[in-house]
Amino acid sequence: MAEEAGDQKVPRKFFIVKSLTVQDLESSVRNGIWATQSHNEVALNDAFGQAENVYLIFSANKSGEYFGCARMAAPISGERDSMATTIPDDPAANSGTPQPIPTLRTETAPRGRIIDDSARGTTFWEAEHLGDEGSVSLAKESRGATPGEDQWGRQFKIEWVSTSRLPFYRTRGLRNLWNANREIKIARDGTQLEPSVGCMLVQMFHRHPQSPYGAGPGGQAGMPYQ
Repeated sequence: MAEEAGDQKVPRKFFIVKSLTVQDLESSVRNGIWATQSHNEVALNDAFGQAENVYLIFSANKSGEYFGCARMAAPISGERDSMATTIPDDPAANSGTPQPIPTLRTETAPRGRIIDDSARGTTFWEAEHLGDEGSVSLAKESRGATPGEDQWGRQFKIEWVSTSRLPFYRTRGLRNLWNANREIKIARDGTQLEPSVGCMLVQMFHRHPQSPYGAGPGGQAGMPYQ
């Protein structure tokens, strides 16, 4: 009897998935394939075995919106992907920390930097008071290191449920109890959502349809989730 109870699946699990570019997401809509960072594979495969449906909510880096959501259609297995598909696990970029972009000195303005606070939907400029060496160092830090191939996992099949765009500002007030009760837009690649807020987030894709892509493989923009 205990073994039977252990075999029972929960209805749904939800994860935030970060993409380096919108183009990678568009490609996934066409081919129904995704690849995550290798350290996310165990959690996703465990979820696939424990839940009837595993929902992945996608957003592209610095887009200020969710691109859409999909279901895992198969467990992660097979060969590793040689192409980087998801955003590097940069703690600063994924924690909502503003990202600086250096600007050169001009006749009317000193050297400075643009602060791209995409998690909060704002961008502003401030004067830079560091010396030349500090400015060079800042430029290098803002680019980040190129991830090695061993950071990227294996391809797996997904089924797109919706490609309706959902701006972050529409999710204001939704917080993830499983991520220190932060707003859901502040999340790393692979962050799991508490189920009730995950359900609310997925339902919001159908209340605000803004999809230029139509149906993906095995799914339709705006179709209700199960």
